[in-house]
Amino acid sequence: MPASICPSVRRGVLLFVMLMLPLTSFAKPCQDWPLWQTFSSRLIQSDGRVLADESEQRYSTSEGQAYALFFSLVADDRDTFDRIRVWTRDNLAAGDFAARLPAWQWGKRADGSWGVVDQNSASDADVWLAYTLLEAGRLWNEPRYTAQGKLMLTNIRIHEIRDLNGAGEMLMPAPLGFDLEAGGARLNPSYLPLQLFRAFSRVEPSGPWNRIINNSLKFLKSSSTNGFVADWVAYVPSKGYSSDPVSGWKGSHDAIRVYMWWGMLYAKDPVAMRLKKAISGMNRLIPKRAIIPPLNVDINSAEISGVSPLGFSAALLPYFSAMGNKEALRLQHERLLANQEKAEMAANPRYYDQVLSLFGLGWIEHRFSFSSQGQLVVPWKQSCSAEI
Repeated sequence: MPASICPSVRRGVLLFVMLMLPLTSFAKPCQDWPLWQTFSSRLIQSDGRVLADESEQRYSTSEGQAYALFFSLVADDRDTFDRIRVWTRDNLAAGDFAARLPAWQWGKRADGSWGVVDQNSASDADVWLAYTLLEAGRLWNEPRYTAQGKLMLTNIRIHEIRDLNGAGEMLMPAPLGFDLEAGGARLNPSYLPLQLFRAFSRVEPSGPWNRIINNSLKFLKSSSTNGFVADWVAYVPSKGYSSDPVSGWKGSHDAIRVYMWWGMLYAKDPVAMRLKKAISGMNRLIPKRAIIPPLNVDINSAEISGVSPLGFSAALLPYFSAMGNKEALRLQHERLLANQEKAEMAANPRYYDQVLSLFGLGWIEHRFSFSSQGQLVVPWKQSCSAEI
């Protein structure tokens, strides 16, 4: 392949692993993103609603809206960005990001009508929405997006940051519903992409974001056992971190994102090295005990079970790359390639698998990265051949 072609193309074969896309899809290598184009055409409605659920209720979630908004920015797809942004604002945030944080779930209600099903917000979606609006304002030089991002950030700070006795200021999963005894709470490690908090600290230098990074680091190190991360963790001031009362010590669909967020951190971020040992379980597991990631890990016993979906392998590409585990990286590539003949994935793409693939493959192909200060780096703001 000619040296002048963008590096993303040399790795581009990985993109059509998931969705059976032809080579001709790469006619504009530094602009086209076939995986995103397929996701947006099949899972995003014309009004900007993201279909994150295959049930009769056809739910949309604030998470799905947030991730799709981020990917549309990475793809420099401003039309789709605005459709997602407006639908999210009007249907989940009462028409104004200053009015309230977005409701986390929208779809078909029990009475057959359509609208918000659960008014509670979800902080993982909220931080990605705020971050993407702020970065869109910077990259596209659009003050409206910056203003909306700042409004969301203020609401997150007011409603979703809590000072837990003994643990310090932490990002709660939501404003309501996750309290435990004695001022404790249920916490979700995958809700803490630390590079986003780095960016927030630039926008609000006097805000809590650097403290939240330090407290989150302590939380992740204290709650990870045998190098593995749990989906959910309980914190009670008198007891510290312990098994979650609902999901126990299991690490699965939520926890997989923790490894991915860490893998995508700026390589010299001080958090990256300090957290490396605490989440090294997957790195030791593959390929010594398994070839592909397990569906479930009991982090207390390190026992593994179940076969993970393809999205798990895509999600771990940044992690194994950052760990320098070339054999594990190769095995995940081969797993993805070996499944390229499964045409049903192209006909019926699963939302979460596609999201993990957009993150993992997008990062490994240099379609985006995060700077030392948490800002989004995209090649369309640089030369086509830039290594980012």
